[in-house]
Amino acid sequence: MTIVAIVLAVLAAVALAYGALFQHHAVADQDESHNGLSWAHFKELLGSGRWLLGLLVLGLGTAGNFVALALAPVMVVQPIGAFSLIVSVLLGVWHRDLQVNRRLVAAVAGCIVGVTIFVALAATTARTEVHLGRDALPLVWISAIVVVIGLAIMVVWRHAPQLVLITAAGLLFACVATNAHLVSVQFLRAGIDQVTWTNVACLAAAGLIGSWFVQNAYAAGPPEMVIAGLTVVDPIAAVVLGAVVLGEASAAPVWLVTVMTITGLAACLCVAVLSRYHPDVRDREEERRVARRTDLSTDTEEC
Repeated sequence: MTIVAIVLAVLAAVALAYGALFQHHAVADQDESHNGLSWAHFKELLGSGRWLLGLLVLGLGTAGNFVALALAPVMVVQPIGAFSLIVSVLLGVWHRDLQVNRRLVAAVAGCIVGVTIFVALAATTARTEVHLGRDALPLVWISAIVVVIGLAIMVVWRHAPQLVLITAAGLLFACVATNAHLVSVQFLRAGIDQVTWTNVACLAAAGLIGSWFVQNAYAAGPPEMVIAGLTVVDPIAAVVLGAVVLGEASAAPVWLVTVMTITGLAACLCVAVLSRYHPDVRDREEERRVARRTDLSTDTEEC
């Protein structure tokens, strides 16, 4: 079953990359100035064929990932999504004329190496346990806190940077993944009458709010950054929840946990580097600097 889960997770990673490309094009064409994605903008997207195609592809990938989560531990399945970062960069080169520089290659390679080691180590120690009744409540409380923080960011920080948006989305989707795993295992091993519906509610809430952050992240910068956040922040947070809350790493030795922690932090650092040195991000920053200089010159001449 673990092999089937890994194959499904790889296919889901490819679907994530394609879906991100389609939706990024639709959102970026609509909101070039990054003034945020309003409800009016969102309604317009519902009439965009490209955005709907991206939604369909993402839906198929999500379904495949959910099945994978039912067949194997979160620690094994979720980090595999990092491979969509490679696909996303290749799609950027082919379809968006993305200029690949040395730092971009190093950051992507660092993400992939870090997450690959993470998955390999997790696969040797992770195990699935059934959490019923009160045993499922800790994940409910953690998910609820993350959802509330996400709502606060949506309300208070209307024009958040892309790195903040993808980090929030990654944490929310980590809650989606862990709750999906918990609920699916409950259903398969104990029956539908043992499913904790509070976890289902947390799954739905985190998925909806996380999707909103993702759409805003598409408007705020390149899709490779969105993919990097979702395939590094999401799986690492999901693995932490799986290990600590669901007990998937209860048998892991200290040295293994230490190495996994180091590789996970290294992958996160690579995402930060990617957010700073991605060619599209640097081009946008240069455009903003030019615009500010132009505005300053205009104000000076008027004085």
